[in-house]
Amino acid sequence: MKLTLKLLQNEFDSYQNPSSTKEKDIVEAAENVFSELGFDGATTAELAKQANVTERTLFKYFPSKNDLYRRVLSGLLLSTIVPGHMSDLKERLQTLKPNFKEWYLSILKARYTAVAKEPKKLKLLLGALLFSKEFAEIFGNLWKINLYDTSVEAIEYFQQTGEIRKNLDPNQIVRASFSLAASFLITKFVLAPKYPIDPEKEMETIFSIFYEGIKNEK
Repeated sequence: MKLTLKLLQNEFDSYQNPSSTKEKDIVEAAENVFSELGFDGATTAELAKQANVTERTLFKYFPSKNDLYRRVLSGLLLSTIVPGHMSDLKERLQTLKPNFKEWYLSILKARYTAVAKEPKKLKLLLGALLFSKEFAEIFGNLWKINLYDTSVEAIEYFQQTGEIRKNLDPNQIVRASFSLAASFLITKFVLAPKYPIDPEKEMETIFSIFYEGIKNEK
């Protein structure tokens, strides 16, 4: 069955209203297992074990691992990413005040704070993007509409105010910005979560490196 936004929206109804406590426990356990092991690494035996049910009970609620994964992805996308991260980030992108540095750092710090509360959701998202081309396409379309286009408009605004060089393509600046922010979050919460990184200093340094290349020399 092809994964579509409509299918995830239908799944989300069940995600919000599980038919029983056991079903709710299975989905919550699956979020943890899929985030740590990915789709391929998560066995039905491990999923059942973490939910404290038998595999027979697991299959009663979800006939296949794919069915359970779709339910988890519906919650990730429609309970966390779109109404939480994307809506908040879009609002911050549109603020455009008081200057480029404060604007940029406020966005980066907000994303760090949000991910720090639920780092497993970042792992779950990365796994889904790598495993499912269909999910990646759905996420990419929502990202472009809600965040990418809004970011380009923001960069164009700061180019007009004279803070950023006008001879740079705003699209390239946006892509570089997202890449830096994503790399920072992935390093901190996925690749090296125990490495002693000072988030405040790290974000200030990221800004300095980024800004030195795009600032307008007056």
